Amino acid sequence: MSMAEYNFNILKVFSIIVTHNGKNWYDRCFSSLQKSDVPIDIIVVDNASSDGTIDYIGEKFPDITLIQSKENLGFAKANNIGLKYALEQEADYVFLLNQDAWLNQTYTISTLIKQSKENQEYAILSPLQLYGSANKIEREVLMHFARNAEIGDDFISDLYFNRVRDLYNVPFACAVCWLLPIKTVKKIGGFDPLFYHYGEDDNYIHRVRYFGYQVGICPKVSISHDIKERSKGYRGKNLDWRKYLLINLGNINHELNLKRILKRKLRTMLVQVLRYNKKLLKQSYPEYVYLKSMHSALDKSRSQNKIKNANWL
Repeated sequence: MSMAEYNFNILKVFSIIVTHNGKNWYDRCFSSLQKSDVPIDIIVVDNASSDGTIDYIGEKFPDITLIQSKENLGFAKANNIGLKYALEQEADYVFLLNQDAWLNQTYTISTLIKQSKENQEYAILSPLQLYGSANKIEREVLMHFARNAEIGDDFISDLYFNRVRDLYNVPFACAVCWLLPIKTVKKIGGFDPLFYHYGEDDNYIHRVRYFGYQVGICPKVSISHDIKERSKGYRGKNLDWRKYLLINLGNINHELNLKRILKRKLRTMLVQVLRYNKKLLKQSYPEYVYLKSMHSALDKSRSQNKIKNANWL
């Protein structure tokens, strides 16, 4: 079907943006959604901003539904508030967008919806993610494209030979911008609150894979993602070892015995003590303590995420 054959006006599309002290981006972010060729209900969940966000949105964007949190809930829990609201409003699609990102085409969401309708096996679709300058593809995106090149989804070669397709299967797409058909929310649920900020999209995609669905990027439409204005500590938090430990141990595609892993780590530390290996012990001990403290939460997470349901909502 061509784009003209779809009646997007009958669809209920909700865009969820989690905000926190992001006034530098609101005009570009919200205005790009308001210009979309698909009617969108914008839902903002504010994580206790202190920069006048509430007043600014209320005055400049009065049509936005604003949900205020008295504390910073983090990315996962705040998005879950929006996802629950969209479910209650009987949404057809949910469009997640970071506060520091904006659409580069008015037809971005209609293009994603068209691909979603024609490719039902995809639980998540994302446009191509560019840097804020809109003249360069994000490095991480190119890395994920490259990982799937050998199975026929070679975007980089297709780009070079001017044969870019509408949709590419990818191992990962950052939750900066996701289109979720409501069936995804009903079957996979919301973000796991085990993750406060960073790693929640890895975990969600693991759950999508567990239930047999795919993740795709539609490179003929794009967003700009202005990561240059983020705080200096952003990169360090994103690369924190605790994040990767939770991602790996929370992956329900792998059968794990957390008690056995804890015992193995304890034995490893005892050997390091006997060998007086301070360097390795300095790394092992914090991992053991952290895993022990997260053991019960990880068990709950893995059990809950294996149930096909609107988890965490």
